[in-house]
Amino acid sequence: MMNKFKIGLALILAISYSCEDILEVPDISNQTVTVFAPLDNTVINDNAVNFNWDKVEDATSYRFQLAAPNFEAAQQLVLDSIFELDSLDRVSTRIKQTLVNGNYAWRIKALNSDYQTAYTLSNFQVDGDENLDVTPPNTPQLVAPVNGASQSEATVDFSWTREDVPGTAERDSIFIYSDESLTTLSTKALGANKAYSANLAAGTFYWVVGAYDAAGNKSDLSTTFNFTITN
Repeated sequence: MMNKFKIGLALILAISYSCEDILEVPDISNQTVTVFAPLDNTVINDNAVNFNWDKVEDATSYRFQLAAPNFEAAQQLVLDSIFELDSLDRVSTRIKQTLVNGNYAWRIKALNSDYQTAYTLSNFQVDGDENLDVTPPNTPQLVAPVNGASQSEATVDFSWTREDVPGTAERDSIFIYSDESLTTLSTKALGANKAYSANLAAGTFYWVVGAYDAAGNKSDLSTTFNFTITN
């Protein structure tokens, strides 16, 4: 019996040590992320900037940061993102970002569950189209029907305000939902001159408005108003 116990204990210890070996996380802290573009002190003659870096063996994620004009005196942290393994155990090593003309700095580091590398840093300048529109429209402010309104007429006249931003043409989209969680869309339409009219059945509805421009920028959605038709 004692021999069987010793053999069993030895097997348990062997399995435990084997599992520890399997679960050991590689130390990547002495590795360096090699960047391909933009390289340090380069000038990019395009506002659409492609960021690329090389894969680090045994890394499971990358932290990407972009600042203007640099990290020492940053006026804006343009982007701070973590790229992680997807369902196919792949992790992206590139990102594309549209930037206005100016000076920037970007840095990237690799991580796994226990270790991380130091940041690799590059400074660069964007000198593309100075007239590029990257400013989103202002957020619409809902006016009517006022929040919590009730009416018997089936025709509902919607209106909102929004100050246009200089640049490309802007338009408004209205979204009318039949549930408070904004999952059941009843009507989606383009507004004209910050207004829209619709015929709706009896019930309670919830509506929001978002603004878009021809350059592809979009505003935040407005706050949500609700109203009830009682007919």
